[in-house]
Amino acid sequence: MSERRQRSATESLLAVAFGVEMATVVFGAIALAGLHKEHVVEVVVTAALLILFLYLALATLRRGVNPIVFVSQAALLLPVITEPMWAIAWAVCMIFWIYCLVKGRSLDRRKGTS
Repeated sequence: MSERRQRSATESLLAVAFGVEMATVVFGAIALAGLHKEHVVEVVVTAALLILFLYLALATLRRGVNPIVFVSQAALLLPVITEPMWAIAWAVCMIFWIYCLVKGRSLDRRKGTS
């Protein structure tokens, strides 16, 4: 029987951060669809693409924190083009994501030295 690989603290914390970001995209899409009723299809398609990209970044997280993980955070800024208020949600997500990244790496370092 194969043994399961142990997830690092960085992986676990960033998985939580990605989950929060996906939920933010869903609720942001609901709010934007309500504000811009004539563009509902575009809002839903964009939200689905962002969630798919975040899921792809989450799936690649098993191989380490690679460039696609960082690019996914930049991609979350794209809705600011049409809705400037999205910048607030993006800033909150980025603060949480950076905190999870820094805290996870420090926990991994501490675990490796013990």
